[in-house]
Amino acid sequence: MRRLLGAVFALLVASGVSFASGLKNENLLVGMPEGYKVAFSQNKNGLLVSEMIPRGQSLKTWKDMVTVQIHFSRRVPMKVLEKQCTQVKSPICKLQDGRLLKKGRENGYEFGLFLTSCTTTPASKSETVLTKAILGNDSTYFTIKSWRTKVRKADIAKWSGYLSRVKVCDSRIEGRKCP
Repeated sequence: MRRLLGAVFALLVASGVSFASGLKNENLLVGMPEGYKVAFSQNKNGLLVSEMIPRGQSLKTWKDMVTVQIHFSRRVPMKVLEKQCTQVKSPICKLQDGRLLKKGRENGYEFGLFLTSCTTTPASKSETVLTKAILGNDSTYFTIKSWRTKVRKADIAKWSGYLSRVKVCDSRIEGRKCP
C-alpha cells in the first residue's frame, strides 16, 4: 500500500493535481515544471519512472527532460551514489565529468545534488544531467533534469532552484508531516 500511495502521489503531482491533505506514509513532493507534459510513466518491479518533456518535444527527439524515479524499498548509501555520480565511467563518452554540487539534510532526509556530463561521438547525443537524490526511510528518490543542448550557468541555477523545492515527507514522523 505504501508503494502505491507514493507512486500515485508522484504521478498526480506531476500531472498538476494538488492535494489539500491525506497523504499517508512516505511521499516524494515534486511538481510538474511549467510548460512540461508527462511523456512516459511506468511503475514496475519496484521502480516508478515518470518522464516529463516540454510541450512540443517528443520522446524520440527531446532536448530537455525531467525524470522522477522512485526506487521502492531500496536505500543506497549516499557515499555509493556520490561515487556513481562523480566518477562517471562510460565507454560511449568521449569526455565525461561528474561533480557533487551540494549535499546535506532537508526535512530530516539526506540528499545530494550532482552535475554530470557526457560528450559523445558526433553520431550520438551528448547529455548534461542535474540530479537530486534523496534517501528516504522507505525508498530512494531521484529527480533528474537532463539537457541535450548547451547548458549555461543560468540553466543550472534555474533548475537547482526547482530541485531545491523537491522534498520527501512522511505522515508517520512528527516534524516531517506531509501537506
